[in-house]
Amino acid sequence: TRIVDTFLEHARVWYFGNGGAPKLFLGSPDWMRRNLYRRIEAVTPILDPDLKQELIDMLSIQLSDKRKACFVDDRLRNRWKSSRPQKEKVRSQYSFYEYLREKI
Repeated sequence: TRIVDTFLEHARVWYFGNGGAPKLFLGSPDWMRRNLYRRIEAVTPILDPDLKQELIDMLSIQLSDKRKACFVDDRLRNRWKSSRPQKEKVRSQYSFYEYLREKI
C-alpha cells in the first residue's frame, strides 16, 4: 500500500505474522524492476519490542486508509482502495499525525 496525500508514503517495512510471533524488517529497497541491478540495498530486522509495536501501530494506521491509499494489483496497476460506506473514512496521514502527537 502507498499513500498519496500531502506526502507520498510507501514505507519499506515488512511484517510477517510468524505464527503469532511477528517479525518486522525495515529497509531501503525500492524493488522496482528498473532498480534491481543498479543499486545495493539493505534490510535489517527490528528486534526492540517497543519499536516493533510502534511500527505495527503505524502499519495498522496506514492499512486502514480508505481515502488516499492505493495498492498495486497483480497486473502492476495502481488501484485506489475503496470501502463500504463508512461514517468517516480514515485518512491515514492525519491519523498518523495524531498518533505521534499523543505520544509526545
